[in-house]
Amino acid sequence: MSLDIIAYDPKKLKERKDKFREKYSLSWENLEVLDDFMVIPSKNNFFYFLHPEFLENDTKKYEEMVKDADKIQDLDEIDSFHIGYGHFHCLRKELGELIGVIYNEDDIFNPTISYDDELDDTALLRFFLHPDCDGAFSSYDIQKSYEQFLNLCDEKELQDKKAGTWGKEIDEFLNFWRKCSEQKLQWEFC
Repeated sequence: MSLDIIAYDPKKLKERKDKFREKYSLSWENLEVLDDFMVIPSKNNFFYFLHPEFLENDTKKYEEMVKDADKIQDLDEIDSFHIGYGHFHCLRKELGELIGVIYNEDDIFNPTISYDDELDDTALLRFFLHPDCDGAFSSYDIQKSYEQFLNLCDEKELQDKKAGTWGKEIDEFLNFWRKCSEQKLQWEFC
């Protein structure tokens, strides 16, 4: 299994969501709510049983809405980072050691993470605590966490890590992180 971190422009995604809302008078996020409440056009729906003349047109409109919603979900990928889940864990562990984030895996069923108080409630700590299998990481958090990492990281220690076992992955990820920070991109973990 591998992790893909998709980098995309959050402004473009917002524009697509706004267009959807404007076209259908419904937010993209609320489309799932319609599905949950079974507002999907169907001959089994009581309204369409009483008014079958609306079923065909409403079904077409609903299918169009679903297609447009699917297009919103297709992120305009600008860049991406691909790595195995286990490797990503090791990568974060290596990066964490550079700034005082320590992964304690003595108890495999109850791993813990410790960190310096100065990292409490920071974007950088959110990066280390973020689930690696799903969810988004905002452009703000990417920029702040990258900046915080650079400020806290000792350059000599970083060079030593780059010369070590995880050097290639560290270098590739730091380049990806820097590029995303500079371009104000957002990440989707999948």
